[in-house]
Amino acid sequence: MILTPEKETQIRQEVEAIEDQESAAVQNGDLTRQSPHWAPDMIVNAPDNHVLRIAEVIERMRQQTAPQYHHFERHREATIVRRNCAVTMGYEIVVPKGNTPHSGKTINRRYCNIYYFEDGAWRAIARQATNISVD
Repeated sequence: MILTPEKETQIRQEVEAIEDQESAAVQNGDLTRQSPHWAPDMIVNAPDNHVLRIAEVIERMRQQTAPQYHHFERHREATIVRRNCAVTMGYEIVVPKGNTPHSGKTINRRYCNIYYFEDGAWRAIARQATNISVD
């Protein structure tokens, strides 16, 4: 399948909108608004250097009784689209709270999200996040 520049732009906008919605849901601790954008077999290389299946990520999030961040911001630096796959990369600045590692500290991390179009929707199939600094 060859993408026209117009179709590539449309896909980029769709994926970036999904990522922006997910980012807002993270800030608010709204698991219900985050999870529809995740594939059921999604894998995550978490900032604590553990590879988790999405069920494990969701379980960790459910253990939180409130949003897990005082502050969360995502800065996308690049998006690339190839057929039915899209990748976004950038950095995040977060301040965790509650019973999470580095609670109250500012964490700078790099991220990469990989999306796949299947069954009529774009869903994240993989995520890599690496803490760069903790202040």
